[in-house]
Amino acid sequence: MMIKCPICNNSDGASIEQSLFPEFFSCGNCKGYFAKEKIAVSYPEEYFQEKNKPSVIARLATPVLNVFLVGRVRRVKKIIGGKKGAAVLDYGCGSGKLVAALLKSDVNASGFEPSDGARAIAGRHGFPVFNEIKSVGGYDLIMFWHSLEHTDNPLEVIRNAAGYLKKDGKLLIAVPNAGGFEVRIFKDKWFHYSYPLHAIQFTPGAVETMLNKSGFKILSVDYFNPEYTIPGLIQSFLNWFLPKDALYSVVSHRRLSVSFNKVIFFAFLSVVLLLIFSPLLVLFFFIELIFRKTGAMVIIAEKV
Repeated sequence: MMIKCPICNNSDGASIEQSLFPEFFSCGNCKGYFAKEKIAVSYPEEYFQEKNKPSVIARLATPVLNVFLVGRVRRVKKIIGGKKGAAVLDYGCGSGKLVAALLKSDVNASGFEPSDGARAIAGRHGFPVFNEIKSVGGYDLIMFWHSLEHTDNPLEVIRNAAGYLKKDGKLLIAVPNAGGFEVRIFKDKWFHYSYPLHAIQFTPGAVETMLNKSGFKILSVDYFNPEYTIPGLIQSFLNWFLPKDALYSVVSHRRLSVSFNKVIFFAFLSVVLLLIFSPLLVLFFFIELIFRKTGAMVIIAEKV
């Protein structure tokens, strides 16, 4: 059976090899990674919003998460340059929180989300989130905020996105960076590994190849992006010592894989470990920034 890279369409068997990740192939052409098997992953309402009440830690973290949301809105408004009536699509928008925040900031935003559970939550709040994209050639900006790595056909998705954009339309692609230092150090404990939720692992070269093949040119690549790089590094480090993503589970109120009381206990241990090792983590993060090897990246591209 012929194996084809879904990032760049490379089908040269000699250049598709076993990767650093046991569940992934490595593409020698684009330097990206793709899952060996297509696994249908379900995203029920519980994935986006737990039924039980958020913990005290989750409530304390809410202002920080809101700051990140404001940062996203500001970034979007900067990209569209204050263009009146600019249409923005959030692809894989989840329950639509960013869509709602953009609408409050007078941005003409809507969302595409294939998950029935997420759309149900969005519908209860009256957010314009749909399971199909209707405006062909009508968008000024299409955003992929850590949604593209959840697809198993990213090249096809980006090529389709080109058709939904205006002539000078732009893409925002925020994805994990599998070309960073954290992958080599933490391996499958890397926070952004998240298999099988993440079917694709991008490197800067993989994104560039995919965009070039889809009719886009890269305008900028941001390796700082504190919303993902700093928490990702922290949780990757903690995964060395504690059950996977324990602190993230409490702060985000998602992916609770053990009893809630145990998660709270692990969150307390997380804080202790961070107090002890924070100087080393800060130093490591600055090294990542200097070499442009952080655990996540945000790419802005323009249709050509």
